[in-house]
Amino acid sequence: MSDSPTPASLPSPSPQDGAPSTTAAGIGSLRLAIAGKGGSGKTTIAGTLARLLAQQGRRVLAVDADTNPNLSATLGVPAQQATQITSLPRSLMERQTQPDGSVKPVFVGDALRVVEDYGVSAPDGVRLLVMGAVGHGGAG
Repeated sequence: MSDSPTPASLPSPSPQDGAPSTTAAGIGSLRLAIAGKGGSGKTTIAGTLARLLAQQGRRVLAVDADTNPNLSATLGVPAQQATQITSLPRSLMERQTQPDGSVKPVFVGDALRVVEDYGVSAPDGVRLLVMGAVGHGGAG
């Protein structure tokens, strides 16, 4: 068994100087994805963690990638505001043919601009992005 840290616990480089980024508490940044069976509480756990981390002074960007997005409710975004959230446009992804002939979807947008343009402010300082719901069968 390895004693190496898990990917979620590794600090990420600061864009300015390549050093690990830290919060005022000296904790490095982290990225967390929650997956599991339908109905297992993923959205509740993700929303609760996002709010708790934000309350501790962490900068939090929550991304709802569910085909039936409901993270806004768990984060405390009022229902009327949640219905006005603009999902990320498909034009931010492009299919690119790789040298081996395979086709890979590639993000072609400016990440900071996407958060600025599509991010929604939620309670406790959480920022929310909604990837988008599937409109009908075969649309995902």
